[in-house]
Amino acid sequence: MSSKRATTGTSTDRTGARGRYPSPTLAPQAPDDLFELEELRTLVTFSRRHPRDIGQRQVYVRLDGGPSVALLYGQSVTLEVQPGAHCLRAHNTLMWRTENFHVEAGEHLEFLIINRGGPLTFGIAALLGAAPVFLKIERRSLV
Repeated sequence: MSSKRATTGTSTDRTGARGRYPSPTLAPQAPDDLFELEELRTLVTFSRRHPRDIGQRQVYVRLDGGPSVALLYGQSVTLEVQPGAHCLRAHNTLMWRTENFHVEAGEHLEFLIINRGGPLTFGIAALLGAAPVFLKIERRSLV
């Protein structure tokens, strides 16, 4: 067991009398180079800025069973995650997509979430007022 614990010890003062004092607690050492820590941040970005996105409906994104985030066209969200395996679930209330991925320490992944229409989407939307919108996820590494 280490002797570097925060305990109460005894000491001798200048007169030779023994007394009780709290020994100093050991503070964690600060890293010498904070830039190294910045390089090890692992980030994942979810973005709805693809030019083929039709800009309709929100997309709900959820990472590893965490809270769901609603993204409208033009929005993005970046999360700091632990390195390792993760599961992305996205849906636009009609189509669901699941993407399992692995991210390394210091890596920055971006997932482009695309709501795209099919060949008849706009015709059906004009006729009925609503139409199916298909969901696509593209992955790319930013680092």
